[in-house]
Amino acid sequence: MNIPIKMNLTHFNEDSNELERVLVEAINKLDLDKLKDFYTYVDGYSDYRKSQFIKDFELALNRFIELGDTFLESNLGLCGRCYKGCSGYQLIGNNTRNYLQLIFEKNGDTVLQLAECTDLKTISKINNLNNRIYINESYDPSSEDYLAI
Repeated sequence: MNIPIKMNLTHFNEDSNELERVLVEAINKLDLDKLKDFYTYVDGYSDYRKSQFIKDFELALNRFIELGDTFLESNLGLCGRCYKGCSGYQLIGNNTRNYLQLIFEKNGDTVLQLAECTDLKTISKINNLNNRIYINESYDPSSEDYLAI
């Protein structure tokens, strides 16, 4: 797959592929249309799961926008639990300092899925974080749908 895009790659993991970079750039810019366009290339989900993830993710990104963020900063990390060793990103709102944690499960150059991470170990410690925004309410301890992991 050749995705025609130029970007600054300094904030990406060394093993990130072109699709991961495009998806993270779209998320950083809160560009849901671009995210939807390129998310079709993610291989591991059925069409239903892809559409459900995008709906949930859209709600999370809109929450950032509603609260006043205009972009999300990326902070690299690795999953320490469910997808142990998978690279991911803590995505932090530029104004609110709210954040979400997302990992990229990959097999070689293929992105299999994006998933919310419950135990992301970031490479850089970021101070003054505010509230975590959840993609899936079952990860939110304040939700009635919370599933203790």
